[in-house]
Amino acid sequence: MSTPLRILFAGGGTGGHIYPALAMAFALRQRGAADNIVFVAADQDIDRSILEPTGESLEFLPGTGLRGASLPGRMRVPLLLVRAIVGGLRILRRVRPDAVVGTGGYASAAMVIAAIVTRTPRILQEQNSVPGLVNRRLARFADLVLLAYESSKNWMPRRVPVEVIGNPLREFRTIDRDRALRHLGLDPHKRVVLVVGGSRGARSLCDAAVDASDALGNKGVQLLILAGRARAEETRRRAMECIARGKHTTGHPTPGHAAVHVFAYLDDMALAYAVADVAVARAGASSVFELAARRIPTVFVPYPHAADDHQRRNVAPLAARGGCLVVDDADFDARIFARQVSALLDDRPLCHRMTAAMGAWVREDAAARAAAGIVAAVKKKTRSGERAGRRVETVM
Repeated sequence: MSTPLRILFAGGGTGGHIYPALAMAFALRQRGAADNIVFVAADQDIDRSILEPTGESLEFLPGTGLRGASLPGRMRVPLLLVRAIVGGLRILRRVRPDAVVGTGGYASAAMVIAAIVTRTPRILQEQNSVPGLVNRRLARFADLVLLAYESSKNWMPRRVPVEVIGNPLREFRTIDRDRALRHLGLDPHKRVVLVVGGSRGARSLCDAAVDASDALGNKGVQLLILAGRARAEETRRRAMECIARGKHTTGHPTPGHAAVHVFAYLDDMALAYAVADVAVARAGASSVFELAARRIPTVFVPYPHAADDHQRRNVAPLAARGGCLVVDDADFDARIFARQVSALLDDRPLCHRMTAAMGAWVREDAAARAAAGIVAAVKKKTRSGERAGRRVETVM
C-alpha cells in the first residue's frame, strides 16, 4: 500500500498487552507503512507508566477489567464498558484510523467494539497460548487474528483469517555488558541471576530469591530482582532483614550472602538482559519470548492463578524442546530456587543445549510479520475505496 496508514493500537492492563503493540508499531514505521499511530489504554497506573515515557500519541479510557474484580466492581463493569465504548467512538471520529489493532485487555474490548460499530477494519493480536477473554469473545468479528502459538488456533472461529507469527518483540538496543553492570551498580566480578515477575511483580519469586541469597553466597553471584512497583519496598526490607539476621535457609553455614539488588521496574530492559547469566521468571508470554530471544537460560515458575492456566501452557512448547526448566509455584521456595539456579550456573553443557533450543523455537521476525499482516488486511478491506473515517461519520 503506497499511502502510509493510520493505525490505532488498543490494549493494556499488563505489559504483556502493551509491549507487542509497541513492537508492531515500530515494525510498521520501519517499513514506512504507517505515519500516524495512536495507542489507547485503560486509565490506570500500569498502562500510563509503560506508555507515557515512549512519547507515543496516547488516549486513555475509563474502566478496569473483569477478572479478579470484586462483586461491586463486576457490577460496575457493564456501565464502565458502555462509557468506554462511547469514548472509543469519539476517539475513532478524531483519529479516523485505517484499522484498530486490539492486543487484549479492557481498552482493547472497548475500542474493538467501537470499531465493529463503525465498520472500521479490526485486527486482533494474541500473545498467550490460551487466548484471553476479550480476544476469544471478539475474534469472530475480526478481519485478521495474529497468534503467537499454533495451539491457539483451536480457540478461534473457523472462518476467521488467522496467522501464527510468534510474539512481536520489542527492539532492544545493543549494550555492552560492563557498561550495563556499571549503570545498575552491580559487581563486574560476579555472575548475575535475574529475577523478573512481569510488570506486576511476583511475591513468591521475590521471597524465594531473597531467602536463597544465603545459600548462593558461595557461588560468586549477585541477584538482580525486578520486584514490581507494589513489591519493591517490601522486597528491599526483607533482604535487609535477612542479612541482618544472618539467616541460613539451608540450615548450614555459608560464606556470606549473595548481594541482592532490588529494582521496582526497569524502563530499559536491555540493561537487565545484557547482564543476566541466568534468569528466574514468571511465564507470561512476553517474558517467555524475550528471554528465549536473548538466549538466557531460565527457570520459569508459571503463575498458578493465571486465567485458564495460560502461563503453564505458554512455556510448555519451549520446555518440550529442552529450552528451559519449569517449576510449579506450589513447590517453589528458597531451597528449590538455589538448587535450580545452581544447576544452570554449574552445568555449561545444559545451558548450551537450552540456548540452542531457544534459538530454534523463538520467532524473531514476528513484529515484521505482524506489520505485513496488518497492511495486507487493511488493503483487502479498502479495495472498494471505503475509508474508515467516512464510516465513522455515519454513526456519530
